Amino acid sequence: MHVDNIHYLHHSKEERIRVPIINVDCWEGFNEEQKKQWVKELTDVTVNLFNIPPDKVLVVLKEVSLTNWGQAGIVASDPEFLTKSRTTELPAKQK
Repeated sequence: MHVDNIHYLHHSKEERIRVPIINVDCWEGFNEEQKKQWVKELTDVTVNLFNIPPDKVLVVLKEVSLTNWGQAGIVASDPEFLTKSRTTELPAKQK
């Protein structure tokens, strides 16, 4: 998850309102209720942190299939993904 640069809306020359855009990249599989709660809680914490109205917080959930997600050269659909993707050793250099 990352928050894009804070964008500003200009209501007048004197007033600028911050508009955070929160992008969440996640695996497929969360149900609608979980997504609703996730969006609500991300919005709430952002409202409290930046002291801005809720309608100025944008949340984008991007679901990615396991075959389109990889770490350490292993796709997440591999049955041994959790083990194989935790490789911390650098590969030997080829000559």
